Amino acid sequence: MAFLQRLRAGLFALLCVVLAACSAPQLTASWRDPGYSGAPLGKVMVLGISQSDVDRRLFEDSFSAALREAGVDAQISYPLLPESGPIEQVRIRKALAKTGAEGVLVTRLINVEQRIEVTPGTGIGPMSQGFYGWYGTAWAALPPSIETYKVLTLESTLWDMQTGRVIWSGTSDTLEVSDIAKFSRELAKVLITRMRADRVL
Repeated sequence: MAFLQRLRAGLFALLCVVLAACSAPQLTASWRDPGYSGAPLGKVMVLGISQSDVDRRLFEDSFSAALREAGVDAQISYPLLPESGPIEQVRIRKALAKTGAEGVLVTRLINVEQRIEVTPGTGIGPMSQGFYGWYGTAWAALPPSIETYKVLTLESTLWDMQTGRVIWSGTSDTLEVSDIAKFSRELAKVLITRMRADRVL
């Protein structure tokens, strides 16, 4: 019985390691406009789309800080565009004109998926071993364990404001986020690396 408990604990620990690895943002797909021939954008406004004003501000602060560390002149949008919900186009135009941003990087949540991980239990011995042997293993057998978690999918698009067209887009997956600031820094590192490789930043 002690062995079976150790086995189940080991399987649960393995599941925790797998989920921890998945908690970091993973870039699942990206696209670069093949027709874009301009220079990498050097000044970008970061705009988060969120139902939560607090989450939006934390995201923009952290992502912009990561961009600046990478040498990009990043501007946060919420001081100029503090509105909750959709923002009027004229307001966005004025904010861009005031900052002189060459591009806008917009990130939004596009999907939430509930997932289930089942760790198989341990079986019991055959009935041919007799009632007493079978009864002992029936008590020692462990039922399956079930873990549920959410996977968030985000879309990030980089817009060239000289043409008003998107020049880069990427989707990323992560587990449900509890620390927005930490997540935003991690996401920024992943996206910046790819955008730099694609020569749009």
